[in-house]
Parts: sequence; structure tokens; C-alpha cells
Amino acid sequence: MSESAAPASKPMIPPHTQLQKISMGLWHSRALGVAAELEIADHLVKAPLHVDELAALTKTHPPSLFRLLRALEGIGLFKQVSPRVFANTPVSELLRKDIPGSYWAGILLAHSPGFGEFEAMTGLLGSVQTGQIAFDRIYGCNLWEFLKRNPPQEGIYGQAMRSIHEAVTPGITAACDWSRFPVIADIGGGIGTQLVDVLSAHPSCRGILFDQPDVVQRAISNDRMERTSGSFFEQVPSGADAYILRSVIHDWADSEAIAILKTVRASAKPDARVIVIEQVIQETSEDSLTKWLDLVMMVTSGGQERTAVEYRQLLEKAGLALEKIVPTAGPFSLIFGRGV
Repeated sequence: MSESAAPASKPMIPPHTQLQKISMGLWHSRALGVAAELEIADHLVKAPLHVDELAALTKTHPPSLFRLLRALEGIGLFKQVSPRVFANTPVSELLRKDIPGSYWAGILLAHSPGFGEFEAMTGLLGSVQTGQIAFDRIYGCNLWEFLKRNPPQEGIYGQAMRSIHEAVTPGITAACDWSRFPVIADIGGGIGTQLVDVLSAHPSCRGILFDQPDVVQRAISNDRMERTSGSFFEQVPSGADAYILRSVIHDWADSEAIAILKTVRASAKPDARVIVIEQVIQETSEDSLTKWLDLVMMVTSGGQERTAVEYRQLLEKAGLALEKIVPTAGPFSLIFGRGV
């Protein structure tokens, strides 16, 4: 019997090539943003179109539009099915505006001017130099005030958040036996997507949805969900057996995050659980989306993604003990805290 061949070693990419590929990321993301702005994926829903037809629909210059689509084809967005005729790919399908799991609003938010995040990232150097929030320096107000003042941007922001979280909601529901908590309060729970999904999976549970008044008014209807509003810096509903905070704590710096957790702790029963649902930074050298999201939080809201150790410390300062961290099928983890 002959010896099996040793696996071939992976060819090393030269350092200059690695840098070139990284620097091209800006070109890729901006071209992606333009494709979203032009709503090209939606125009290609029914059938492939010649670039001249697409240009007429998008009010663009046909030769220039062709060059954009030709470049995007190389990274998997759109496909040239015949000369200058383009169709969607499975990747560009996710740029359609109104489909489940759409990335359209999220791409606009991150890669198009006018929504705040794109501009804030241009101020990354200033944030690194000073620790200040780039968004606040650029706009003269914080992210939340900016959204209140600009309803169209607030609409895109809300749509982006719903789309981003839509895919992870079932995994979060499946990661815990929620039936052990008769009453579940979702603090900063938006329109109730996560809470309603949990209630649908566990008919014995009741829910309390808590958010700003204008947000709660748009909440999903559910017979076992009470809707209430206010500020989580002041007071939250009392008497629940579990308090969910999904994608809330990462929006804030430590001082504000601790204040929110203290408010929840003050309203919670002694044996209640406070369940922070966030992405946890792994303390390894590998690249990860969470580390890059941490930079976005730094320049937009002054918040941060955190490691398991940092979440333990945050909970302790709020009078809570870290009980366990439960991973989900997606990028989020359930961080369980209980009173001490």
C-alpha cells in the first residue's frame, strides 16, 4: 500500500498583494452602495436587462453603468448573461428592497452618503486620536438626535436594523428554553420581533415590550404581549422573570451601559435573569465581523462590542453576576446575568 500524499501547502499570498486586496475594499463597498442607491437588483427581478434599458430606468450614463456592473460582476454581484445584458445572482438578490433578509437598507446605511455611518467612518482617525465620537463632531448632535431630526434616515435605519436582525431572531429563540420564564420583558425591543418570536414558540409565556412611545405604537400585535414605553435610563417594567436587552448595550459606552443595567436590575425580581444579547469579541488574532462592528460603534454612537471578560465586568458594576454565556446558531450570544 502506498503512503498517502501529504496535503499540499496553501500558497502564501505576497504581502503587497494582501495590502492591495485590503485597499480595494473601499472601492468594492462604495460600488455596492451605488448599486443599492440605484436599486438595480429590483430592476432585474423580472428578467435580465440590457445596460441601455437599465440606464434608462436608473437615469444613468449607459457606458459608465456598464463599467460599474462589470466590476461588480467580478465579486459576485450581478451576472452578464450575454454581452451587456445583466441578471441578478444569489448575492445581488439580497439587494432587493422588500424581500425577507434584504440587505438593501443596511448597505445604504453603511456605504452611502447622507445616513451618517458613511460620514462617521471618515472621521475614524479623529476618534482614534481623541476618543471622541466622530458622528457627534460631524453632525453636532448624537446619532439618536440626528435620526429624530431626519425621518427619512430614521426610516432607513429602522429598516436596516430589522433586516439585519431578522435572520438571527429564530436562532436566538432556539438557544434558550424560554418556557422557564413565565413573564419576559424585552427592553428596547423595537417593534417586538424577537419577543413575538419567543412567545410564538412558547405559548405558556407572556411578554412585555418596552421602548420609546413612537416605536411601541408600531409594534407587532400579540394577545400575550403588553406594550409599554419610557426611558431605560429611568425606569423599566417590574415583575418580569427575564429581561432581554438585544443589541442595546453595545450602543453605549460603559457608563451608560451600566446605568441601563442598573435600571433593569432595580426593577427585576431577586431571582430574575437579565439576558444581554450581543456579539461577543473572541480574544484571538483572527479577523472577525464583530471587531469591525466595534469600530463602527466607536465612530457612530460611542458604544462598543465587548469580550466575555468585559461583559462580566460590566454586569458586576451593575450589581449582576455573569451566570453563563450561551452561543446561538448565528453571531449573537445570550449573556445571562443574575442579581448578587
